[in-house]
Amino acid sequence: MNTTSCNPMIEDYFSQLEAKMSDLPAVDRQEFTRELRAHVLDRLEQVAVASEADCRSVLKALGTPDEIARQYRLERIISRSAWKISPVLVLRTLLRWAITGVQGYAIFVIALLGYVLAAVFYITALLKPFFPHNVGVFISDQGLNLTRFPDVPPGVEIMGIYYIPFAIVLGYLFTVGTTVLIRLVIRRLGRLKQRI
Repeated sequence: MNTTSCNPMIEDYFSQLEAKMSDLPAVDRQEFTRELRAHVLDRLEQVAVASEADCRSVLKALGTPDEIARQYRLERIISRSAWKISPVLVLRTLLRWAITGVQGYAIFVIALLGYVLAAVFYITALLKPFFPHNVGVFISDQGLNLTRFPDVPPGVEIMGIYYIPFAIVLGYLFTVGTTVLIRLVIRRLGRLKQRI
């Protein structure tokens, strides 16, 4: 295969990509660009004599250097946070992902909902000693209530002081469960993206 006519175009493309990724660690950046360059050359090997149009077509199929750099950064962030258990780190990562597309936005909303529910249980566990008649599990003909301010919820409280450990355990389960679910989704999407 003769890529002489394509070499200036390929070099220009990868120099732009290097410039867009200059803030990333050199080792990671070089490994990524080396793999991407090998992919481009493999694609061009499928053509007997690669023309500028063939080269332009292969590079266009990859995407612009801007798009590739942005996607690479996002994948690095997601893969780093996929192994962390910190809700703050997971939410920060998902917020960055949510900005990039609908898929990221949906996962961010699910994570936010799980963490908000966890926070609700932690907060009600903290409020129970100060407002024992307003916080707890109340059952009435209107349904189930956890808290009500400033009035006392209708119905009968069924847990009493045991609501505090119950709420702490539920808050913990929502925190860990949401984090584990998001980590699994992130890893699964990463494997799916690799297969594609």
